[in-house]
Amino acid sequence: MAVSKKPSCPSGYILRESYKTKSGKHVSARCIRKTGLMRGKSSEKTARLLKKASQRASHALRLSRKFGLPIPYHCPKGTTLRRGYTRRSYNRKLGTHVKHALMHPACIKTRGKSGSKERVIVLDPDDHYLSEFGYYDVENKTKEQRHEALHKLINHFIPIKGEMAAYNYVIRALNARYILNRNTNRKTAKIFKQDQREFSKEYANLKKQSTKMM
Repeated sequence: MAVSKKPSCPSGYILRESYKTKSGKHVSARCIRKTGLMRGKSSEKTARLLKKASQRASHALRLSRKFGLPIPYHCPKGTTLRRGYTRRSYNRKLGTHVKHALMHPACIKTRGKSGSKERVIVLDPDDHYLSEFGYYDVENKTKEQRHEALHKLINHFIPIKGEMAAYNYVIRALNARYILNRNTNRKTAKIFKQDQREFSKEYANLKKQSTKMM
């Protein structure tokens, strides 16, 4: 009896069939996470991200007190308290090194519209990857340069998360950045939204192709 060489996948993973890349390279079948960056319902994902964000903020607050950094307890009108956080160091693909930093709690300009109920935006822990792969200073980059950086990021994540989840990550990250900037920097927010729409179209076309192949 012939034995299949395809891997058996554990819970939470699905089998991605083998395929050939455009350059002709053969990629073997492998187990990848189910579509979506994290397992579970969206409400559960948000709860987990909020919990992690709260833990990081508490850690940053303790460090801020330890090093005697200013900690505001009341913010003037038109501003809101930004919780502290720590930013891990990383190297961008272009060679720039971003140092580890402790950001203490501070009063910042209110981003939401007064009296409105804004949805909670939680940036993915991997959000820094957009900058690492060249997607930063977007106002001074062409559309081609921005999209090239985003495609590099997607190609980086495909072997880790799968193609659909990689596109999902980029689309959600762009949308989060749009929402965070739409009331304070409309020019930059517009760029994020334009790129998010372009990659949403690519994602939709991939889904159509995947459905036809089934």
